[in-house]
Amino acid sequence: RGLLLGSAYGAAMALVYGVLGLIVILTAGTFGTINASPWFNAAIAALFVVLGLAMFDVVTIDFSRFQPGTVGASGRGTFVLAFTMGGVAALLAGACVAPVVIQVVLFSSDLYANGLTGALALPFMLGVGMAIPWPFAGAGIAALPRPGPWMVRVKQAFGVVILATAAYYGYIAY
Repeated sequence: RGLLLGSAYGAAMALVYGVLGLIVILTAGTFGTINASPWFNAAIAALFVVLGLAMFDVVTIDFSRFQPGTVGASGRGTFVLAFTMGGVAALLAGACVAPVVIQVVLFSSDLYANGLTGALALPFMLGVGMAIPWPFAGAGIAALPRPGPWMVRVKQAFGVVILATAAYYGYIAY
């Protein structure tokens, strides 16, 4: 049962990221016009600076208060509830995931605008990559890595990548 619920949760995450990415990528005419603006690129650079600083805990971004904590009356979740929670979690994932999602969507949009149709799959691949651990976590496999100080280093490494992306968009804006 845990494997099924974890799969539903992960599938919802993959679906939400994929659909949102496709919407942005396929509206490339509108988004491409906006993306060419120096003001837009400066705003994206500023957003990435804030998101990068959040990875170093300089700025706190927490959307978890918007995530409902509901479970069925029996204390056990249902497939529909797990799927819904996966979709909500994908939308309200917070500071650890939002910078990566934004970066993948913008990167995919740029690649698609340059004629690479395979870029349409990148948001789905991000969702699938984020969904892979959930069936195992739902099944209760203890082989998953334990949280610890190593996670802070990984978060900070992503912070460096996000700040580099901010520098790239700042350069484009300039």
